[in-house]
Amino acid sequence: MGEENPDAALLRGSSRPPDPMETTPLDPSLPGVRMLQSWIREQLPLSIDLVSNERIEGRLVWQDPEFLAVERPGAVRPVLVSRRHVTVIRTLG
Repeated sequence: MGEENPDAALLRGSSRPPDPMETTPLDPSLPGVRMLQSWIREQLPLSIDLVSNERIEGRLVWQDPEFLAVERPGAVRPVLVSRRHVTVIRTLG
């Protein structure tokens, strides 16, 4: 008999290790998610500070579990900002 692939054994059982590429869904019950959604609806100008000390200003157009899409003034396309790199989000208006 041949040896079984160790990954096959993990996939059959419930003790499968988490996939680092999977993200959890956006939870609309969280107050921060609801506040960002209201800022998207209101099209408020925002300032987003990043861990690199960079500041991005613009309007939030959408959010998902991994990224925020920010439309900067005069830009044709939004900039994607990783949520993991955000330190502060504040309204400018």
